[in-house]
Amino acid sequence: MKRETLILSLIGSFAAIGVAQAETSVTLYGVVDTGYGYSQRTLNKSGIDYSSKSSGLHDSYLSGSRFGFQGVEDLGDGLRAVFVLESGINPSDGTTVTPRMFHRESNVGLSSDDWGTFMMGRQYNLADPFFGINSTSSMGDIDKTFGAASVRVDNMFRYTTPNFSGFQAGIGYAANGVIVRNDQDPDTNKDRDSYLSLGVQYTDQTIHAVATYDRAGTGKFEHAATSWALVGSYDFAVAKLALGYGQDRYAKINGVGAFGDRALFAQVFAKAGSPIADYDEFLMAHDFKASNYYVGLSVPFGGGTAGFAWARTASNLDDADKLGDFAGDQTIYSARYVYPLSKRTSVYVYGSYGTNIAYIDSLKATEAGLGLNHSF
Repeated sequence: MKRETLILSLIGSFAAIGVAQAETSVTLYGVVDTGYGYSQRTLNKSGIDYSSKSSGLHDSYLSGSRFGFQGVEDLGDGLRAVFVLESGINPSDGTTVTPRMFHRESNVGLSSDDWGTFMMGRQYNLADPFFGINSTSSMGDIDKTFGAASVRVDNMFRYTTPNFSGFQAGIGYAANGVIVRNDQDPDTNKDRDSYLSLGVQYTDQTIHAVATYDRAGTGKFEHAATSWALVGSYDFAVAKLALGYGQDRYAKINGVGAFGDRALFAQVFAKAGSPIADYDEFLMAHDFKASNYYVGLSVPFGGGTAGFAWARTASNLDDADKLGDFAGDQTIYSARYVYPLSKRTSVYVYGSYGTNIAYIDSLKATEAGLGLNHSF
């Protein structure tokens, strides 16, 4: 109750500021997205009979529901102080997505027309703002295929340059632990988690091209997980085509298990003869590699926009010393249609079908939904 009361107090306070002073630099914004959704996952292989179904009110198919505060203060000479505080919400029951009040973003920094933007705090890696090529949602989202397409990182310093004739670059770094210097025991120097994010993009009226690299290291594992990607889109006016390719090594930074549950993974690993039940630990211990592919198409149609996507990620988990016959290449087909009722409100329908989900052979998934999305 204390967290909910504090949130309501903050909303009231910032709203009051906005009403009292039109020139205030603080803005309350958000998205509310909910509707009917259906999902099913099935696996019937080598004695494993798994089935999971759900239907009913489902939140955030088109975009994540949220509310946030964004502030800008003009410091003069083109320099501004900026901050973002953003929390995810579940419109279906009014709860927050996690116990963290502002788990989506919580950062502050300085922005300059001439020198770029420097932010500190919990924020996205460079791939998230740079990619911008998704034509579908939910299971069809590009971040279900590329290991670091959208990652929120605690304790990050992030710098992005100004836009130079369409070109922009950025770097982010986070250290989430404490280094213990001990010459007698060098292993104690590994008690520091770190994250590195690099990105460069070019944008004009028709072309959007991006290259990104992410590295997530932790003292828990010998190797750091890495992910790089090349993505781009071209606007033909009658349609926009997006293409992407990238590779992941040692782990999927976003995590593989978004489409299943731990109990199912434990069964599969046990059948494959692995003593490791945790998916991330299994990947790290077995020299995991994956190549990721994405093709997206968006087409104006009937006053709205239709989107289609094909995404595939092929791994080395089918090697005999890994999952062997229990592994397969994940492929997802998806489509959606979004119709705007106004500049801020849209209705949409969505559907997707996937095979070998989470690289598990014969694990199939189906999703469908329709809903209402409103931004403020």
